[in-house]
Amino acid sequence: MLIVILFATTLFASAASLETDYITPSFTFSPDHRYGVMIPVFHMEAAETQEPDNRMNKVIDLHTKRVITVIRSEPGYDRALNHHETVPPLWSRDSSTLLWKVDGKWFFDALVLVKIQNDKELWQIDLMKESQRAILARTRDASPKQYAAAKQENVGNGSAYPEGFTVFVTTDEKQIEFPYHVEVDLTADPKEIEGFPAKLESHMNAIVTEEGKYIVTEFKLGKRKRT
Repeated sequence: MLIVILFATTLFASAASLETDYITPSFTFSPDHRYGVMIPVFHMEAAETQEPDNRMNKVIDLHTKRVITVIRSEPGYDRALNHHETVPPLWSRDSSTLLWKVDGKWFFDALVLVKIQNDKELWQIDLMKESQRAILARTRDASPKQYAAAKQENVGNGSAYPEGFTVFVTTDEKQIEFPYHVEVDLTADPKEIEGFPAKLESHMNAIVTEEGKYIVTEFKLGKRKRT
C-alpha cells in the first residue's frame, strides 16, 4: 500500500510541475514593464515519456503575477523545438496591444494579436488562422476548378498547409497602429516547379480595427506585384 501511495504521489508531483513550470523572459516585457508573457520550460523527461503537456503562453501582470489572458495558439517554449521557436513579440507603444509570434520552418506557427484594457483581454485574433480562412474562401470562389485541382495535387502536405496551399501572412514588424495592416499571399506551388499541373496564386490585403474586427480590403487572383 505504501508503494502505491508513493508512486501516485510522484506522478501527481510530476504532473503538477509540468503544469506550473514557466519562465517570463525580459524580451517579452511590455514597454512600461507592466505585462510579460509566460513561456513553458521544455521538459526532456516529459517528451521521452510522452506525458501530455497542455501548457500555453500566458500574458501576466508582472507585479501581481496574475494571468491577464491565455494566448490561444501553438505555444512557444523556452528553446527552439524542430524549427518551432519563440521570438521577441511586438508591443504597441502604450503597452495595450501585443503581437505574439512563434516562428516556424517556413512561416509563423503562431501570430496572434491581443488587445488589453483595464488589465483584461478586450479581444484576441489569431492572424494566421483568420487570414488563411479568408484567402482560401475567396480563392475557391474565384477559381473553383483550379482550386480543386491544386488541392488534390497537394494532398498530404501537412497541417501547416491548409487545404494543401502555402499561405504567407505579413504584418507591420515595426509598430502597432490601428488600423493594423495585414498582407496575405497564397500559392499552390511555392517551389515554382516547372510543369506543375495546378498552378494557382492569389493575394489579399486586410486590416484589423481597434475594435478587433478583421476586414478584407482587397483580393485578387495572381501573384502580388511589388514595387
